[in-house]
Amino acid sequence: MKQKKDIRFWLTTFSEEQEQTKHEYKSFKREIENNGCFKVKTETDTVKIYTPELAVILTSKELPSLNMDTQTETNINGWEYLKTYIEAYKEGEQYFETEFKVSPNTLYGANAEQYVRDIHLNFFQVQHTGTNEGWSYVKKQYPIILTHKAVKEFGYYSGIVNKVEEQVKKYPRLFATFDKCEHNLPPQPIDEQKPIKYGAKEYALTYIFDLYAIGQQVPINRVEGSFDAKKIKQDASKFPMYDKAPDTFYRAVKSVLEYDLNKPTDLQNISKDWLNAVRNLSTNWVITEQYLKDKNLIGE
Repeated sequence: MKQKKDIRFWLTTFSEEQEQTKHEYKSFKREIENNGCFKVKTETDTVKIYTPELAVILTSKELPSLNMDTQTETNINGWEYLKTYIEAYKEGEQYFETEFKVSPNTLYGANAEQYVRDIHLNFFQVQHTGTNEGWSYVKKQYPIILTHKAVKEFGYYSGIVNKVEEQVKKYPRLFATFDKCEHNLPPQPIDEQKPIKYGAKEYALTYIFDLYAIGQQVPINRVEGSFDAKKIKQDASKFPMYDKAPDTFYRAVKSVLEYDLNKPTDLQNISKDWLNAVRNLSTNWVITEQYLKDKNLIGE
């Protein structure tokens, strides 16, 4: 049986401030601020959601969105993604139970410090997915590009976060300094390097990927059928750190488009450090990162 395609939907209203003035959003936000989470209960399961945006998404029957495959506006039912979230949430809980189950030797032995340190690093610092640091990223973010794959990721790490917080509550003395960096971490060297200076091609590649990520193409002059030089030159101003001539940016865009941007080898030929360049220069990295993942150009 052919697997149903996981269509990408861009939640078009979620970047607007008016979304935060709606009653549902404010209600979820208030509950999360007071209780640390919003609980969703079904007949068989109870799961926690850590941001008001995700709570709105998973409990809304009509979400204004843009189908990024067909470029058509539509309304989607967020409840259809809740099952995915719950299943992944339980997987995350099971992972924590398997990998970080507390034993008496840990609680009262010499390994207690290392145990807390390991969880602290995973919770706050270790990069588990893309650029997201720590399991706890689910308490600060939400998927702007909605897919079952993205919801599954949030559900999985939310399940882990829930189990961590249960441990902290159950063993307050052991986790007394958990939210502080007091676990004998080695001192980090101070980076006194100057900001990285990127070339025109790296700005151009970022510009192109940012457009592709929201379902747009490089501007075309419909009369002449060629690239719209005027618009592309104007778009150079989207990058505050770009310090070269607009014409240089336009020529770099044309040059980059001669490569096959679906091939990692071609991206390496454009820039050996293309991923860090795009990550640092992108005007909307959350969306562009998901696009690159969907294209299998970067890992999970």
